[in-house]
Amino acid sequence: MKNWIRFPILISLFIIIVISVNINGSEDAKNRDKVLNNNVIFKGYVIDYRVSNNHRFGIIQLKLTESSVNIFSDSLQNEIYPYKIFGDIAELYTTIGDLDYNDTITVKSKSQKIIYEATREYPKYVSELNVIEDSENIKFVKKKTFF
Repeated sequence: MKNWIRFPILISLFIIIVISVNINGSEDAKNRDKVLNNNVIFKGYVIDYRVSNNHRFGIIQLKLTESSVNIFSDSLQNEIYPYKIFGDIAELYTTIGDLDYNDTITVKSKSQKIIYEATREYPKYVSELNVIEDSENIKFVKKKTFF
């Protein structure tokens, strides 16, 4: 009879721990991504890209057609910003889906959005913009950056 009492207690304890970890993780992510609230907006077309072996993470090089800043190369302590801008060239560090040369990408840092507009028949889609914190992705960016 004691086993029937232990099982619901253990399940309840497990659920409480999972919820607690998720709440704390969400708060950490929100605080981390606050640095993206910097009003950087840019738009350009894909001129090159490189994909890692880590869940399609990669570097997209854009020829800019619009940009709110001329240079952006700020750094963070243990993470990296998801983009760099030098003149009319930008790098975007993100997961790369169906992408082709000349596709148009718009980045809106404050709203943490990346808008993809394909030159082929793929529909327009939006993904999230996040600070890069995974060590493998940071190593890939440092090794394969165009800048």
